[in-house]
Amino acid sequence: MRQDRTIGMLPVLYIGAFVAAFNENIVNVALVDIMADYHVSAGTAQWLVTGYMMITTIIVAISAYLYRRVGVRRLFFIGVSILAVGSAAAFFAPSFPWLLVCRLCQAVGTGIFIPTMMSTVMAIAPRKRLGLYLSIGGMTITFGPAFGPVVAGLMVTFFGWHTIFLPTLVAILALGVWGYFAVRNVAEPEHVRLDVPSVLLIALGLLGVVFGLSEITVRPGVAAGSAVVGILILAVFVRRQFRLTNPILSFHPMTSLRFWPSAILVVVAMMMTFSLSVLLPLYFQGSFGMTALMAGALLILPILLNSATAVVGGKVMDARGPWPLLIIGFALTAVGQLTMTLVAPHMTWLGVLIAASIVFAGVGLILSPSQATGLATLAGNDHPHGVALLNTSIQLAAAIGPSLLIGILSSTSAGHVASGVTAEQANAAGFAQAIRVAGVIAVVGVVVAFFYTRMLARDRKADVAARPSIATLMRADVFSVPSTASVRMVVEQFVMKGTSGIPITDEKGAVCGYITDGDILRAVSEHADSAADIAFGLNIYRQNPDFQNRIDEVMSLNVMELATDSVVAVDINSSVEEVAKLLGTRRMKKVPVMSGGTLIGVVTRGDLVRTLLGSFMTPMDDQQVQ
Repeated sequence: MRQDRTIGMLPVLYIGAFVAAFNENIVNVALVDIMADYHVSAGTAQWLVTGYMMITTIIVAISAYLYRRVGVRRLFFIGVSILAVGSAAAFFAPSFPWLLVCRLCQAVGTGIFIPTMMSTVMAIAPRKRLGLYLSIGGMTITFGPAFGPVVAGLMVTFFGWHTIFLPTLVAILALGVWGYFAVRNVAEPEHVRLDVPSVLLIALGLLGVVFGLSEITVRPGVAAGSAVVGILILAVFVRRQFRLTNPILSFHPMTSLRFWPSAILVVVAMMMTFSLSVLLPLYFQGSFGMTALMAGALLILPILLNSATAVVGGKVMDARGPWPLLIIGFALTAVGQLTMTLVAPHMTWLGVLIAASIVFAGVGLILSPSQATGLATLAGNDHPHGVALLNTSIQLAAAIGPSLLIGILSSTSAGHVASGVTAEQANAAGFAQAIRVAGVIAVVGVVVAFFYTRMLARDRKADVAARPSIATLMRADVFSVPSTASVRMVVEQFVMKGTSGIPITDEKGAVCGYITDGDILRAVSEHADSAADIAFGLNIYRQNPDFQNRIDEVMSLNVMELATDSVVAVDINSSVEEVAKLLGTRRMKKVPVMSGGTLIGVVTRGDLVRTLLGSFMTPMDDQQVQ
């Protein structure tokens, strides 16, 4: 398939991921109205959020299987159909159980769109711009949940909470029409089987963990037991994956020390954004009596900052790598969380908004670079599994973070109300306590990012040291001419050495110029471009008396009168990559090598290619050449 056609798929998949992620948080600002209409408690209503994330996590966990078995095009339209049906049914939901089932149906669509987008990016994006392409994808994932409360707040305020599902329905149907013309398979589907027991294990394990975290501040004993059972079931799930020939979620990448820390960083980053997307509307509405529209609209500033820093983070990642980008990003999230814990109890919504903006800006710097850093360490056939693991981590964070922090907010608020504090002040105190816990998690991210990026930096230095050095590629028997030489002497060197260019050195041995046969031909004739080399050019004009005089005149000139004095050279300590880039971009045949300002050798393009590519030749390659 042509590269331009595959790249042309990405806008559709980006928007699909945005719509799916947008749909995740649309019920956050409608929970109060839903509780009132269906007469359910906050603990029951929060399963519209937690249950949604659980189903999304399960689908993401089997996304590598779906990607291989179904193919991008069919998978795309399956996601469109399920998300559209779930949204339409949710609009007419007559009861809370009906609404919950519809939300779980929508979660299946979300679980399909996000990993499909990322796996396709990994498959078709140019490797040197992978960080930027993943950052755009990451921006859509964080953009969607942040914009959800804004649009949903508008719908709830003016049209009623049932209408919050209409924007998703309209958008996904339009996307399906666009995708019909744009989305293509990037690889042939494979005949792999789905291991049903593995799906049941991960579903039960997640249910136990998430339920335990949601109840930890209300019924600690029950919560601890549920969480322990869930963790044990997930351990059985992981063990089973290592034993299966075709696991639904391959944990092989997690055995690499270069990869699994990136999953921790992704979890921490996404716990920040998903949790704040839920907690901030609760704070603004519960402590200040804001409308759903106002509470959602206040998230626009953090959204914009997150988007801007996501693009910056991708570009910095491509140019400089993860150090110190990830540390700066996590440091910003920690500072923002700490600031919120200080200002929230004082009922300062503006201070909380500014601090939240700092957190969102930090997450923009770290989310996609964390993913790109881990995925870049994997072999190509492990990319779908790496994407599935990271996206599972994202959804796990989205399920665990809100469950844990909302539980802390609720229990802390209830305790303050019982002690006689006003409901508004109690809500602010609960919010501050939840963010305090989130701040501790952010500090963990700072520590992991520091050691992880330093380890990768050391590994990179070791890899560079193990590669061929300039000294092994350089020709030490370099020849040159002094700056006092005539052009005639240069021509003699060209003939004797069979070369077309030669460096010029001063009395200290430093390179002060460079002359080529083209420089000489341009001096003897304005038609120099028609000559292949100097010998051919001089032979053309030898019988012409006018040109003979011109040649004699040029031959007597000092070499520096024709030479280029701005010499491109490399230091002996330069990396092979730097020399290869120089010779390739400048289209040079050779480059002088300097040490302490003195010419000590030359690296030719031919020697570089033979050395680098020759190291990849196998005996079979040699036989084929013969």
